[in-house]
Amino acid sequence: MITRHSRVRSSPILLSAVVISAALLGSALPLHAQTPSPAAQSAPVKEAPAQQPYYGVLNDDNVYIRSGPSDERYYATEKLNKGAKITVVETVLVQKEEWLKIIPPEGSFSYVAKAHVDKRGDGSVGRVTRPNLNVRAGSSLNNYKTTVQASLEEGDDVKIIGEDADYFKIAPPTGAYLYVKKTFVDPLPVLASSKQQPVQPPAVVAGGSEPRMKYPIASEPIPPVIVSPVAAANPAPSTEPSVTMMETVPSTQPSKVASAPGPATQPVEPSADEKFNDVETAFLAATKLPLDQQPIGTLISQYTDLSSNSALPSSLRRIADRRVSTLKIRAAAQKDLLETQKMKAEAAARELALKTENEELVDRVKKTEITMYAAVGTLRISSLQQSGATMYRLTDPGTGRTLLYIRSNDSKYADMLNKFIGVNGEITEDTALNLKVIVPKSSELVDPAKVNTNVSATVIPPSMLLKTSTASVSGN
Repeated sequence: MITRHSRVRSSPILLSAVVISAALLGSALPLHAQTPSPAAQSAPVKEAPAQQPYYGVLNDDNVYIRSGPSDERYYATEKLNKGAKITVVETVLVQKEEWLKIIPPEGSFSYVAKAHVDKRGDGSVGRVTRPNLNVRAGSSLNNYKTTVQASLEEGDDVKIIGEDADYFKIAPPTGAYLYVKKTFVDPLPVLASSKQQPVQPPAVVAGGSEPRMKYPIASEPIPPVIVSPVAAANPAPSTEPSVTMMETVPSTQPSKVASAPGPATQPVEPSADEKFNDVETAFLAATKLPLDQQPIGTLISQYTDLSSNSALPSSLRRIADRRVSTLKIRAAAQKDLLETQKMKAEAAARELALKTENEELVDRVKKTEITMYAAVGTLRISSLQQSGATMYRLTDPGTGRTLLYIRSNDSKYADMLNKFIGVNGEITEDTALNLKVIVPKSSELVDPAKVNTNVSATVIPPSMLLKTSTASVSGN
């Protein structure tokens, strides 16, 4: 929380009392606590548990610093490499993953709305003109400015380092923090004989009748120092890092080490800025989907609610309005596409119905189709043989009488003996024998039950002809 600096006058009597108390306290300390033994000084160096706040160093390259403790809900503000030093304020546990709350590193910046800041002097200092002015996390990697880091009060001064549309870029004020995953940070060792040096206080720049500048200069952490093995063997109490539970969405970036699960907490209602971020994320994800699968109606409803939300900055409300206009155009295109798809589906259904009906008709025609033969009957061997070809008889299956003779040397007829067949070919009259003879062009087995329905022939056995009833007419 940002606080005002005030001047305190020191009394000579009070200073004397402080000096005497310090001297008495120093004399009361045990000798071994003041000066380590030579054996202890030569012992191997050990790393003491990190106190908070403390200083750390990144252990990997391309590490993202984020505006909040989540890979999904918060955007990256910058990317640092191995060896970069940071100042850690607090450890935060989010969905079983530990994040470090840090003072913004060198090069970080924040945003405040121009409409509520008056420039002063040469323009590098601005004075806040309204209470509870939101300070938003800036990013050198993208144009997002939605995460609220802190708030300023009317009369507070800020250091202006640039401009971006409706916002001033400012040095991050006291109370503005960023976040990094704990797995990418190693704590720097500290002297066991002294407490960890605290985070540097905010720098003060004169402005008006009293100093009011409120931004930290803590981008250069202290270098590592050697740890006393005495302190390492007897760590002071309360050296465990404090942990704050927060509720957010799961992170997709893998951690280097697994962290112990923490107790469950009640979910926190997201702010207007966080709701905007969530809807923007959904909008960007929707644009990657086919038009007919995009949740356009839901997005329009959400952006409409955001555009009327007074807690959202006017610049973001304008973005929400533009999104609504864009989505309405997209909704009209989606409607036309869905109607076209519906018409295509109906046409395909009609085509399938016609195809099915046509197949049924073809099948029905096949079932009612009549096959024509020159003659049908039961094939039998003939006792009448002539030179040049084998003679077969085609007979009536009911009476055994010969209908005509078949002359052929094809061996297949030997396999058709005593079976009902249909024969195609020209029927001729053998004048010498006074017989009807056919030299077959083709022949096949036939179902005798289909004769007179699906099978017909020029010569049909008399016993298989349809019976016609005759009416007797009587008269006077």
